Amino acid sequence: MRTWASSAAYVIAAALVLARAIVIRESRAAWILIAVGLALYCVGNLLWTLWLENVESAPIPSLADAFWLSLYPASYAGVVLLARRGGSRSPAGVWLDGIVAGLGMAALGAAIVVRPVLESASGSTLAVATNLAYPVADLILAGLVVGMLAVRGWRLDARWASLGAAFLVLCVADILYLLQVTSGANEASLLPNLIYMSAVGLLALAAWQPVRDAAPDRLDGWSMLLVPGAFALAAVGLMIHDHFERLDPLGLALAVLTILAALVRTALSFRDLRTLAQTRHEATTDELTSLPNRRLFLRTVDETIAKARATQDPVALLIIDLDQFKELNDALGHHAGDELLRQLGPRLGETVRSTDLLARLGGDEFGLLLAAPAGRDAALKAASRVREALRQPFEIQGLHLHVAASIGIALFPLDADDADRLVQHADAAMYRAKARGTAWEVYSPEFDEHSRDALELASELSDAISGDQLELHFQPIADVRERRIVGIEALVRWNHPTRGLLPPSAFIPAAEQSGLMRNLTRWIIDSALECARTWHDQGHDLRLSVNVSAPDLLDVEFPNEVAAALAEHGVAPASLVLEVTETSIMSDRVRVSDVLRRLDDVGVGISLDDFGTGYSSLLHLKTLPVSELKIDRGFVAGMATSATDWEIVRATIQLAHNLGLSAVAEGVEDEATWQALCALGCEMIQGYFLARPLPPGDLHAFLAARPLAVEREIEPYTNLLNSSL
Repeated sequence: MRTWASSAAYVIAAALVLARAIVIRESRAAWILIAVGLALYCVGNLLWTLWLENVESAPIPSLADAFWLSLYPASYAGVVLLARRGGSRSPAGVWLDGIVAGLGMAALGAAIVVRPVLESASGSTLAVATNLAYPVADLILAGLVVGMLAVRGWRLDARWASLGAAFLVLCVADILYLLQVTSGANEASLLPNLIYMSAVGLLALAAWQPVRDAAPDRLDGWSMLLVPGAFALAAVGLMIHDHFERLDPLGLALAVLTILAALVRTALSFRDLRTLAQTRHEATTDELTSLPNRRLFLRTVDETIAKARATQDPVALLIIDLDQFKELNDALGHHAGDELLRQLGPRLGETVRSTDLLARLGGDEFGLLLAAPAGRDAALKAASRVREALRQPFEIQGLHLHVAASIGIALFPLDADDADRLVQHADAAMYRAKARGTAWEVYSPEFDEHSRDALELASELSDAISGDQLELHFQPIADVRERRIVGIEALVRWNHPTRGLLPPSAFIPAAEQSGLMRNLTRWIIDSALECARTWHDQGHDLRLSVNVSAPDLLDVEFPNEVAAALAEHGVAPASLVLEVTETSIMSDRVRVSDVLRRLDDVGVGISLDDFGTGYSSLLHLKTLPVSELKIDRGFVAGMATSATDWEIVRATIQLAHNLGLSAVAEGVEDEATWQALCALGCEMIQGYFLARPLPPGDLHAFLAARPLAVEREIEPYTNLLNSSL
């Protein structure tokens, strides 16, 4: 049994492990190393059995010892490779857990085994060291297995159970053998040999265990530290024991290393706790504004509604979205938009109570959750505070930017009975406010259909601009006294494939919300100048008016684009008039003024559209290169019936003339209004009385059929003018 059966067992075990490495690709390198270690162990056993055992006074250490001890480094490398298959990305703390556990187990084994062996050992120092190398190597190997189990999250499957059992059994066999040898026996008894065969058999069994694909549940939190913590405490116990009864140097050294590793692990744990706290804070905080982010906001909304449902308290939610933020990013760059958001967060934070929650939900959208109880009145007051906070300009890149916002309000339980629907309804109300140009809107069920419709239009508009669905209609502009057509205004229409011909009011809000206004303006200017070139070639010397938006006036490249388009179509700059509104100018007076001056340098005219509906018109007239005023149709249409409207129109025309500007009246719908404007000295008129907006073909026929008209009698209206003065 001791001579041939054990040798056969080692050969068979090595062959089985090697066969596994050849047949199965998974972890092949690890099992090849273990197979090599077993083969060398088998060679050592054969050398001892066939040769050294029969030599009188066989040397210790011998050549067989070299082969036997080769098993350990090969097994160390194989075990590490096996562990790395599932733990190669394990954090440093997990590897330290393995080191603590491995060193602790080795320290306990050394304290139990080494000292008794040393006390009973005889022979040369080299012989004693060689004999001790086996149990010490076994202890280190067992500690390594325990450490690798820590790296694997203490997942013990059949493979690792067999491996651990094999190395522990091998350790027991080496200890029994060493004790027998040191006690004076000439050779080991049958029992150690049987245990040796059991150990290599368990190694062969481990090699052929299937890999568990689905990882079992891992221990989480402090429970993962229980095992390494226990070994660290055991090492402390060994240090205390050393005070009363000296340990051997190896056991003491391993205990000290265990405690040092445990201290490093503790320091790493404190660092991880600080990092975890910071990570949790960053996970719920917006980087730019330092406000809570969407994740924390939605979680808090859900929790607040759960509490309010129990107490029957109302909850108010506001969604705040900046107007024309994408255009600002396009014109000034994303770094300017980020700077605006950085300034906006603290300013909005000053408007809310400490019990409310203000968060950045993403992009230029913010959410405000009012602490319960908060109904409609509280929500309206909060919206008013937000709008008031935005009145002061923001200084961005040396510019003073005025920012407006659209606010949507939804209430629990009136508008929604859960968090998701409450946020959705507040969002729908916000888009309603943006589309209508109001400061805020409170949710109404009819908004849902409107929101879906607006989103659908916005998604289709990009294809419409790049395709052939858009078309221009042109409304004539006439000289009041000469009663002839002197200009046309280009007005865009969308020939939608399913909705028919849509006016600008149906899709311009969608273009503004989706950031498509710049693309839309480029298309309008290019198409209108192409038509203007055609009319000029046909002998019609007409000026062309085109509406431009705030995003256009914020883009420093816009004047260059206009100049390039004029040159491409061969249209004189003086033939083009760009109509701007007071609202678009207010987006950033400084930057817009610079863009308008550059447009003036190109040679195009600037018309201030819808004059009288804003609140800073006189300042604009003083500082901007405006060449004409367009009087809003709301005043012109009521001239014949309202003395107030008459006076407003008369004062506006007189103001324009005093500033050296032309006056254009919109909304002329009858002859009486035309004659009244003529008496007041208005230069040009535009309205349905002259013509509705016409497609290019109809406009050509209109121009051909209208020769110069004879000036009509205006004496009655002159008398009316004199009497009003």
